Amino acid sequence: MKKTLLATSALALIAATAGAVDVEMYGQVNKAVLGYDDGANTDVVIVDNEYSTTRAGLKGAQALDNGLTASALFEFEASDNNSQQFTQNSRSGSTGTQTTPANSPASFNQRQARVGLSGNFGGVYVGRQSVATDGVLGADLAGAQDVMGQDVTSIGGGLRLLRTGSTTSATIFSNSPVVNTMATGFADERANSIRYDSPIFAGIQGRASIQQGGDMDLSAFYDGAMGDFKIAGAAGIQFNNDGTTPAANSNTVKSEYGASLSVAHSTGLAATVAYSTQDLDRKAANANEGETLYGKVGYAWDAFEVAADYGTSKNYRVRTGDDELKAFGLAGQYNLGHGVSVAGLYRNFDADITGASTDSIDLYGVNMRVKF
Repeated sequence: MKKTLLATSALALIAATAGAVDVEMYGQVNKAVLGYDDGANTDVVIVDNEYSTTRAGLKGAQALDNGLTASALFEFEASDNNSQQFTQNSRSGSTGTQTTPANSPASFNQRQARVGLSGNFGGVYVGRQSVATDGVLGADLAGAQDVMGQDVTSIGGGLRLLRTGSTTSATIFSNSPVVNTMATGFADERANSIRYDSPIFAGIQGRASIQQGGDMDLSAFYDGAMGDFKIAGAAGIQFNNDGTTPAANSNTVKSEYGASLSVAHSTGLAATVAYSTQDLDRKAANANEGETLYGKVGYAWDAFEVAADYGTSKNYRVRTGDDELKAFGLAGQYNLGHGVSVAGLYRNFDADITGASTDSIDLYGVNMRVKF
């Protein structure tokens, strides 16, 4: 890790000295201490925050003689005990309850690596990058974004909703649903792709991308103001290329689409809403498309932000019957300046499962984020 950062810092210094490309190095470390109660056990973990992961990168741009601007982005991501992946262990602890597994090995992965050309026509970018729908559910002016947002499973998503009255039996444990499986991963994707971003007209920018493998994405983003109100919004659709003819009753996801809207008033009050759903191909009898609905309210004053949210996700784990994840949260954040912020979170996960009863999960923690 140190060698990599030293090498990239040296590269940035050489490039800037040579005057070839204007290069900027950036990054952050984002860590949280979380405690949870799953109905059978309580435990504490130290995690990397998946809402905005620990990362470092280089970005550069160079104006060309023909009026175009060439750019490059190179970003790596470090994750140790990811907040969306940690889970209980199926083995019995010394007291006969679930135990949190030991720290998983740290990973160091390429997050983005792309080149691009931009001008009056907009921009075209090639490589591993955010696809056009990345972030369309994340328009959010309601605050406390270090620990709270539409993707409610970013913190605690790997935990299992234990069946009521369950023991530490591995069989019962494996039959307890994972929070992540009950929610969508739409609008949070990076892939090898070609992406076009339009110029911004009246606060609106259109985006289109095609991924290696054939998936296509279309979206529009808005950032503007009206009187005392600041407004952010986005909408998008992804067309999935299966590559084969789906089998009958396979419930193959043909497309996913969604939108988000957030409004903040000059007094500090703000509200956010987001919605997403799917189209299924070769649906089984009585199958239902997955559907999510999310709402958030917040208030900000000086360097403080507080927020509350509630979200539901239906029919992602099981396509028929009653299968719904419900998430409620409270959060506060204090921005110390210079890219440093601290935050606290309380989150409750509860579920309605067809033919089963599960304990809810209470999760709470503190977070610190340092940007550079």
